[in-house]
Amino acid sequence: MRALPWIACYVALALAPLAVAAFGDPIASPRPWTVEFATALGLVAFGVIAVEFALVSRLHVVARPFGNDVLMRFHRQMGFAAVAFAVGHAICALIVGTPWSCLWPHSGSLGARSGSVALWCLVALVATSVLRRRVRLPYEIWQRLHRWLALATTLAMLVHALALGSYVRAPAVRIVLIGSVAVFLALLAHYRVVRPLRAWGRPWELAALRHEGGDTRTLVLRPVGHAGFAFEPGQFVWLSTGATPFNSEEHPLSIASSAAPAALGRLELAVKALGDWSREVVPRLQPGARVWLDGPFGAFSLDRVAAQELVMIAGGIGVSPMRSMLLSMRDRGDPRRATLFYASRNRSRAPFAPHFEALAKEMNLRLVLVHEERDEQSSAEHGYVTAELLKRHLPGSLERTVFFVCGPLAMMDAVEDALAQLGVDASRIRTERFDMV
Repeated sequence: MRALPWIACYVALALAPLAVAAFGDPIASPRPWTVEFATALGLVAFGVIAVEFALVSRLHVVARPFGNDVLMRFHRQMGFAAVAFAVGHAICALIVGTPWSCLWPHSGSLGARSGSVALWCLVALVATSVLRRRVRLPYEIWQRLHRWLALATTLAMLVHALALGSYVRAPAVRIVLIGSVAVFLALLAHYRVVRPLRAWGRPWELAALRHEGGDTRTLVLRPVGHAGFAFEPGQFVWLSTGATPFNSEEHPLSIASSAAPAALGRLELAVKALGDWSREVVPRLQPGARVWLDGPFGAFSLDRVAAQELVMIAGGIGVSPMRSMLLSMRDRGDPRRATLFYASRNRSRAPFAPHFEALAKEMNLRLVLVHEERDEQSSAEHGYVTAELLKRHLPGSLERTVFFVCGPLAMMDAVEDALAQLGVDASRIRTERFDMV
């Protein structure tokens, strides 16, 4: 229910260009329905794209009610919708007689050329996101490309609409279109200027770089000249290791340390070697190196749920937010029972496993290790986290239990299906997907 006002606000903003054009129609003579339909599709595409950046601009007022997982998935789906509206707009234009040559930026009027630029930039934006892993496009390059393509698409769409005239001849429609782009640019300026300036005034430094085994390292950070910040257990931050926070290369990392007041002031961030930055830059960091943080973000936290029992299901580096939650429970004296299912390929690929085994002796925690590779000398479960495996270890009654799931995407999908098979309602499942596309 708390999300309904925000959903209504999103729909209103996305449809604002179409609504204003419909009520402020400056065209006296009737036009074919295909022309009107093409115009409507174009205005809806414009509205959706103009609002898209607000979903990922790190505005706390927008992100807090939903969390990273929900916003990113919604952002992705609306990106597909924007492409569908834009392509539909182009197809309808061709049906009513627009030359095929207008699909290419090198020919036609300013309106036609800017429209084709907007269309192809939008298609490229979505295609590079969907195919990023398949074509092995590095995350850092994709991140910059995504930002520039979004900016080019938005500006080209505005030029296209203004150059063609039509409904945009009405002052109210021009105001809405230009205002939408102005808000987009303001959010971009806040994202690329205001936030880095704020981070620059609150630097952090690397206190220690701890190797956790396998390909995982923990960055132990301490604030420089400030007291750090409070956070909820399970939240994450964006980390930049450039000379200044204006470096466009940032990485989302879950906080792996306790959120209890006595533990604040130092942060632990676990990094798994998955890309060029984590493989090459992180191992070379030396104690004393300056780093920059933006956060905290995310709604994936035990502080936002009411539950008598907690079940955490993690895979690989997805165990980081679970560690923060469990350490916070221990330090706060939280007596609730927690069960942690920790899946990995084998013992050596399970960072923090010894930490959790020790933690199980200090608090009401049951640890279930799940190794993909069989190890006869280990008491860990073998295989994958399935409904059958969960049923063997879960408590009898699940009515007042909340589940937290974080890990590789395929594993998370499988776990959600398994919980559904066990009759767990989706409202009691919290997930965090660090899939930026």
